[in-house]
Amino acid sequence: MESFPLFIVGSPRSGTTFLCSVLNAHPLIQLTNECRVFALLKDFLEVGCHRADLLGESSRDRLLAFGHRTLGGWVERFYREELKFGAPIWGDKHPSYADPTVLSGRTGSIERLPRSGSCLRLIRELLPQARFIHIHRDPRHVANSLLHKHWTGSIEDGIRVWGQYVGEINAFFEDIPAPCALTVPYRKVVEEPCETAASIGQFLGLADASPISDFLISQRHSRDAVQRSGDRYRRSISDSRYGRERRHPARSRRNPGAPAGLCGGLRWPLSRAPLPRIARSCRTPRSIDPRPPPAPT
Repeated sequence: MESFPLFIVGSPRSGTTFLCSVLNAHPLIQLTNECRVFALLKDFLEVGCHRADLLGESSRDRLLAFGHRTLGGWVERFYREELKFGAPIWGDKHPSYADPTVLSGRTGSIERLPRSGSCLRLIRELLPQARFIHIHRDPRHVANSLLHKHWTGSIEDGIRVWGQYVGEINAFFEDIPAPCALTVPYRKVVEEPCETAASIGQFLGLADASPISDFLISQRHSRDAVQRSGDRYRRSISDSRYGRERRHPARSRRNPGAPAGLCGGLRWPLSRAPLPRIARSCRTPRSIDPRPPPAPT
């Protein structure tokens, strides 16, 4: 089988980590989870080599040319020899490879100018045979997740961040050959495991993509089991306050604001919720000595 590097890209909170786990279930694929080596190389080539206190001007151009010519092979040797990757398809997953401010930085959705650009074109230059998979998720879901993680200050900021990443990826995909780029929707990965596995298998040239589909199906069954557990609990409690009080009057009076369904909004089943502290009056009393206290001396 042909050997080539593979990179998973996408905006933060789009499912890149999940897709990395999915692909690593196949015996012919080995991917690191945010090795970030190309962010380091971009900093070395575009920043470090241009600092007069680190590199003499007379050697700069020749070192840059040598780096662009040899660093791709250096990265592969690192994966093969140091990380002991033996699979024909190897690579990395890192959303920030597609960040247009990967070196210049950002504050939420506000980019620091001038923008440094992403790592995508550098990866393509150093590893011309590389292939890329972009996992695409609904921007509203991405923005909500970013806000929940406190990585952005609002839903609007999250949508702008999503647009910055996806715009960079789309522009890059337009400039490379179609056989080197694949976009998969996150929703399809979750809901259509067999179709997703077939699409990825065809893109990567895999004769058998069943390990990918089997892993996706197993993950879906796990999620369905959790969902069914939550549904059973929700059905056991009436939507009306009156119905809840008839079944659990003491609980309703003590905690009238307790959420129905899964506990505390943390998506844990009720059986995993922390147990309430027992009131002092309900604890088992200590044994009482029937003998009278000794007389004072």
